[in-house]
Amino acid sequence: MGALEEKGSSPSTKNLYLTVFKEVAKEAWSNDLLPQSAYLKISSLKSLKFERLPKGRSLDLEEGRRLLESCFNGTTKGFRDRAIFAVMMGCGLRRAEVVSLKLANWNCIDRSFSFIGKGNKERRVYLPKNLDKYIDEWLIKRGLGAGTFFPPICQGKNTDKLKLDKELTSTSIYRLLMNQADFADLGKIRPHDLRRTFATRMLEAGSDLFILQKAMGHSSVATTARYDYRNEQSRRKVCKELTF
Repeated sequence: MGALEEKGSSPSTKNLYLTVFKEVAKEAWSNDLLPQSAYLKISSLKSLKFERLPKGRSLDLEEGRRLLESCFNGTTKGFRDRAIFAVMMGCGLRRAEVVSLKLANWNCIDRSFSFIGKGNKERRVYLPKNLDKYIDEWLIKRGLGAGTFFPPICQGKNTDKLKLDKELTSTSIYRLLMNQADFADLGKIRPHDLRRTFATRMLEAGSDLFILQKAMGHSSVATTARYDYRNEQSRRKVCKELTF
């Protein structure tokens, strides 16, 4: 821990190292490479207790609306980008998950996506009803051919060509969001903020943390709890309205 302290590592980084250290000690003990007494001492080490302000932000309803509306320019790319952000906000997908979606992952009957995400976890996410139209409009433009759900677009002089056999990169999603956030005057925003927005909306709608955990594909409900921005948003609203 002394070396990490000198580096100025955060408490979460220190706890991560401690967890790895314990796992290595457990493996060494199970293979008779470490005495049980030493293993018990290591396994009894306590994680650091700390609390920090949440990273990133959650978009409020007006900001979410502005982001989606900023994409609407009548082009195929505009329809695609709006649908991408609708899925990220409405279903809580990570960048890597949204770019890997295929048409076969979409169930038009119950308006859901089923896919294998981070950690090799298969999950199903449901599209909110008020975002249905963005997916439908995109599919009209895209067509129902097999392949990538949100493919790259080769923009031509008279027509746009969809590369259904290719995938966007996670970096592409980052750039798309930066451009649209600037156009919509949303300030600093990152792709993971759309995932935070989804979590906050779910909790505002009355979802419990365990349901949200499954929807987000988290292994621990403690991780899910860090996506709750309700108190921060309420406090910001009240403070803004204070008069002195």
